Amino acid sequence: MPVTGTLGGIPWREAVDYTEAGFLMRQLGTACFIVIAYLTGMRPGEAAGLRSGCCPDPEPDSAGRHLITSTVYKTARDEDGNHRSEGQARDAPWVAIAPVVNAIRVLERMVPPGQLLFDHHAHDLRGTRAGTGSLTVHTLGTRVEDFITWANHEAAARGLVHEVIPPDPHGRIGTERFRRSLAWHIARRPGGLVALAIQYGHLRTSVAAGYAARSRDGIHDLLDVETARAAIDTVADLNAALEDGLGISGPAARRAIKAAATAPQYTGTVITARQARQILANPHLAVHDNPHTLLMCVYKRDTALCHRGFKDTPSLDQCVPACANIARTDQHASGLRLRATALDQRAGQVPGPLGERLCNNAARLRDLADAHHRTRISLQDGTA
Repeated sequence: MPVTGTLGGIPWREAVDYTEAGFLMRQLGTACFIVIAYLTGMRPGEAAGLRSGCCPDPEPDSAGRHLITSTVYKTARDEDGNHRSEGQARDAPWVAIAPVVNAIRVLERMVPPGQLLFDHHAHDLRGTRAGTGSLTVHTLGTRVEDFITWANHEAAARGLVHEVIPPDPHGRIGTERFRRSLAWHIARRPGGLVALAIQYGHLRTSVAAGYAARSRDGIHDLLDVETARAAIDTVADLNAALEDGLGISGPAARRAIKAAATAPQYTGTVITARQARQILANPHLAVHDNPHTLLMCVYKRDTALCHRGFKDTPSLDQCVPACANIARTDQHASGLRLRATALDQRAGQVPGPLGERLCNNAARLRDLADAHHRTRISLQDGTA
């Protein structure tokens, strides 16, 4: 069978020796676990308990999404409130995005129908463990570390330095940190690159849908905490910059300054899920930096133009220049000028009409930067 997989456009193997097939299968199984654990928000034990057939294809004529049925263990209780060690079926299925579905399909080819996707007999070809069941969470954690070592060796051997996974300053990756990483990205990336915004925005919808029939325990609390931390970090960074002389302009500039002044009371505090919900409900802390559009949204639903006041959070990929919730800092203005320069450079390399359009966009960005410097206020000059 020919090798079709590539790394950097180059076949990753000329051939696979039968003596290394078991080792490579182990790495493949670990990679599938990482994808599932990270891109669903499942707890490690729940991911390890998935079975073949857990994610059937939706009906061809329907517009439905792939759903994953699973078994929960941590929150499993009987009618008397006692913990059920054997687990229980999850009240609502997970919604799976394409990479997760692909990972499940790979695992289904590794185990018999209806069996555990991480059945230890299928994933431990040496047969060193007796009995039945899935790979343990501890074993999966060890395999994640082994996978990192193997992946780094493969990248280094092919000169793909940018693909090397750097040492983590917080120690072992383990299995529990995928959920928090997912929540961190969902909470902090909506204003970043468009492709990333779409990906994590869809994930937030999917993760929320997966918990729709349950209480707010679990991933919802995790999302709230990370979103609250992101909000506090934004106002804290703004507060520090304002005290260092940063200027700010725009119709929402004074609201942004007022929000930044509240940052010290949250500095160094551990945010619980309850506190997170209080922070997110506080309209004075609704400050969202949007580097992609080089502005800051000091969100107020009644005056928002991104979705005409129908949501409690802004749509940062739909910012409207005339919105009353906009504020800009000196850093944003500098970014506008840099972007304008880049557009001018591109304009000289393309045909006339397109080049003219790029020059007009560059001029518009410079006008915004000039307007900022004419109207900026700061704490130091007393205009704030």
